[in-house]
Amino acid sequence: MASLASIAISGTGLFTPPNSISNDELVASFNEYVARYNRRHADAIAEGSVQALTNSSAEFIVKASGIKARYVMDKAGVLDPEVMCPRIPERPNDQISVLAEMAVAASRDALAAAGRTTGDIDAVLVAASNMQRAYPAMAVEVQDALGIDGFGFDMNVACSSATFGLQAAADMVANGHARAILVCNPEICSGTSISATATVISSSATWQRLS
Repeated sequence: MASLASIAISGTGLFTPPNSISNDELVASFNEYVARYNRRHADAIAEGSVQALTNSSAEFIVKASGIKARYVMDKAGVLDPEVMCPRIPERPNDQISVLAEMAVAASRDALAAAGRTTGDIDAVLVAASNMQRAYPAMAVEVQDALGIDGFGFDMNVACSSATFGLQAAADMVANGHARAILVCNPEICSGTSISATATVISSSATWQRLS
């Protein structure tokens, strides 16, 4: 058994989607959506039964959130005024799921940063607030893609999934259940909120490893 004081995050990785959307791009699409919505509901807006939507601005977004741009999986869908959300096609069962693919990309970076191989990892824990599905676990997909043996499971604790995942991994390492654990935190929360991290906890897409 290891003491918690001797357990460390020995490597981290990050997956970033390939497409970026600036505030100006997002506002242009949103304001076009607003214009179309208000035209469609002009009569109801005039009689007071429907409230008109108002335009936004790049300056407002920065003031409210500090965000100037965001990375997305599907730029065309997010910027389409008739859609305003990502269009991510469903994959067949013989292909890796989107969230697991994100986790794998982050995990490879984390393993490299930690100087570890897949043979050093005894477990994979995927902790996310929005799961690809209830079953089977995404962790099993990550294990298969990376060639990791041992056990794996998913964890959903809403917005605290990543922190609970790290704590669970640290506890398992501390109690001798694993030498190192890969913790993945892939997220697609909305049309414009996407990331994946991984950590090795020696061992935690952030992937992190605790050991």
